[in-house]
Amino acid sequence: MPKPLQKVLDAIAKKATPPVILVGGSSEFLSERAFHEIRDAIIAANPGINVEAFEPGFELAAVIDSFRTMSLFGGPRLMVLPEVNAFVSAKELTSLFDKSVSEWKSAKTDRKRATASAKLLHVLGLVGCDLDMKDNAIANALGVPLDDTLTAMLTFSRATGKKAGRGEDDAALLTEAVARGGAAGTILLMRSGGEMPRESATVDLIDRNGAVVVADVSRENFNAVLAEAVAEVAAEADVKFEPAALNRLRQKLGIERTLADKFAKDVPDLRIAVSEAERLVTLAGAGERVTAQMVDREVESVEGGARYELGSLFTEGKYVEAVSKLRDLVAQARRDDPKASIEIQYGRFLFPLADEIRQMIAIHSYARGRKIDLRSSIQYNRFKDTVADSLGDYLKGLGLVRQRPHPFPLHKKWEAARTQGEADLFRALAAVADIEVKRKSGGLPVDLSMETFLLSRVRR
Repeated sequence: MPKPLQKVLDAIAKKATPPVILVGGSSEFLSERAFHEIRDAIIAANPGINVEAFEPGFELAAVIDSFRTMSLFGGPRLMVLPEVNAFVSAKELTSLFDKSVSEWKSAKTDRKRATASAKLLHVLGLVGCDLDMKDNAIANALGVPLDDTLTAMLTFSRATGKKAGRGEDDAALLTEAVARGGAAGTILLMRSGGEMPRESATVDLIDRNGAVVVADVSRENFNAVLAEAVAEVAAEADVKFEPAALNRLRQKLGIERTLADKFAKDVPDLRIAVSEAERLVTLAGAGERVTAQMVDREVESVEGGARYELGSLFTEGKYVEAVSKLRDLVAQARRDDPKASIEIQYGRFLFPLADEIRQMIAIHSYARGRKIDLRSSIQYNRFKDTVADSLGDYLKGLGLVRQRPHPFPLHKKWEAARTQGEADLFRALAAVADIEVKRKSGGLPVDLSMETFLLSRVRR
């Protein structure tokens, strides 16, 4: 029977670390977090332990050979395999292939591409293919068209020198290794690439000889899991997250509406909800509280509705309203800090404008790189399912956002970028930069410059 995460962590702290640990579950967010907590706990409990980390998709046979072989340097050893797909059945073939393609499209680094490639290699093993075959033959075996994405993935996989997985034979290989045991002092920590199968002799064997940690989240336990995750985030930052604030957060993100639908089977995205909580905790600061009023103020700007923040108004083309909002913001800032000069009070709001412009420029770049016609509107639900995640990762990878944005405001930015030319956006960014330079070196007063800049865009 799978063991609770805390029980495994307690065993590690007592120097009774299981020799084989498998982490997996329906929630990738929880699975990743549990995997990292266990890894860090083992290293902390065993100073000087030799850590041998493998890339996702590394050939399992080689990992097992290393697991059975004594280290040349002696001492305890931790083998870390961040993704193993030995438990994926042929029935899950389509789902795994789609996931590999999705991860490939959103990847910004070779490390992420290697993860997507690992899933593809396992799929090839399940259908009895290998990389020596021609691309057309592989596509036919998978039952999918040969497009640029699949071609690029196959090319990358061949360049890495890795081989296609052995399909379901990997589970048998792992079963044998667990039954026989590894070299003395060797610990094997693995993370499953998806849900843990309910009826698996391999999983049962690992649980009997080591530990299996299942990180599942369902509609029934979602609120409890979210509350626990938010509490951990708040505790780490020394912030009090009020219960009323958590309730408002669930409402603002549509979680309560989704869970209340008795005919739906969807489980809300835990990662997005926790990310929003992290953002609120960061805004509150150590020793402070996240209140329902703060959620109303901040999360509205993420979810939509009555959004009146300066950057959002600029993005949506509401320039007259943006001028009014700018005056309100400066008036409030002057009440809070009456000693600051007018140049400083206005100047601090140049940065949100510049951020909005840079993000819209990045959207043009993203669309061009993926051959998406930005001139065509995309309905929100389709955007959320096909574009939002990869675009959010793209913006985060460029350093334009601190965390992946919620799909709602991202869709609004997409629609705004669709109506503005890239050259015009670059000119706007240059104008903002010019205002910043003149603000510090003399010239037209900054309040007049900013309002003139905003109103000049009304004619466009």
